[in-house]
Amino acid sequence: MKQTLVILIGLCIGTIGIAQERQAPVPNYDLAARFSPVHMNKMVYSTQLIPHWLKESNRFWYTYVTSAGRKYYIVDPARGTKALLFDPVKMAADMSRLTGDPFDAQHMNILKLKFIKNETVLQFEVTSKLVEEAEEEEEGDGQEEKKQKSGKPKMKAKVWHFEYDLTTKTLQLLDEFEEPDDDPDWANISPDRSYVLYSKGHNLYWMDMENYEKVLEDDKDSTIVENQWTEDGVEHFAYGGRGRGVDNVEKEKNKNKRQPVYVTWAPDSKKFALVRSDMRKVKDLWVLNNTAKPRPTLETYKYHMPGEKDAPYYEMAVFDWDTKEKIIVQADTFKDQTVSVLRAPRMVKNRDDDFQPSLWLAGTSDRL
Repeated sequence: MKQTLVILIGLCIGTIGIAQERQAPVPNYDLAARFSPVHMNKMVYSTQLIPHWLKESNRFWYTYVTSAGRKYYIVDPARGTKALLFDPVKMAADMSRLTGDPFDAQHMNILKLKFIKNETVLQFEVTSKLVEEAEEEEEGDGQEEKKQKSGKPKMKAKVWHFEYDLTTKTLQLLDEFEEPDDDPDWANISPDRSYVLYSKGHNLYWMDMENYEKVLEDDKDSTIVENQWTEDGVEHFAYGGRGRGVDNVEKEKNKNKRQPVYVTWAPDSKKFALVRSDMRKVKDLWVLNNTAKPRPTLETYKYHMPGEKDAPYYEMAVFDWDTKEKIIVQADTFKDQTVSVLRAPRMVKNRDDDFQPSLWLAGTSDRL
């Protein structure tokens, strides 16, 4: 009897163990989501102060978020003072009155805030919560055909532009505001804004600012003067280009268009340095984008695998603007080495500058 009882207890324990093993654990995704960065940020709010320095005084402004919302402060270190940049309740009320949008003081997402008119006026923009407008698309190949097929324009949230007078504490809605044109991504402008560098047909080109302004006005202007600087640029040993992320069809289509060139400038714009890589002996690798529309696309690029004999070779050159001379930097110290130019750190006071050229570390043009 006792032996039978022991056997039954053993069978029950074994059955329970097998059942427990077979029961798959249920993941608690909701619990994990509570500790995601997005949710944690909502609970923690601001943990640091990021100063935005003004250009015409020693003051700076910053934002700070608490459970009471986001507030904007102006600080004068010389006088040891800190004050609200504006009354958030009054600002939200004025914005709502001028636009008809329901803005509130705790959730004003002010963007592109800048001081203008001798730092007496704030200019900024806010995205609408209710109003939509047709999104403007750049005219180009196939754009008109796409519009005819879709029938409806693509919509986006309207952006309201404002100016706030710090003296009179009055807010003005800018109905006719026009966004300044962004520089095209191929244009590398000198620090003194006297000339522009770019790549074309694998070679280095330049144009003065007068002709660059013509490009911004009308890219097809027949009077635009472009100047070729080098002649030895070839595919895979070029003076610029798009790099990765461009499929073969797109690359062939744009091979004679202006492309970006990545240089490091002397602070006085008299010289600049450029590193180009010779990938001609490196073997090909491919990426197939099978989700592309209407058909999959193929991208071919150079990639040096570990252990392969033919590695990229990097050439560093310094160009002189006045003489148009190109000087090759003799830096062949190690086999299969990479070389780069040390860049000057970005200054905190220039954090909000629209134009921030890449400068080399040396403070003059006679040293790299």
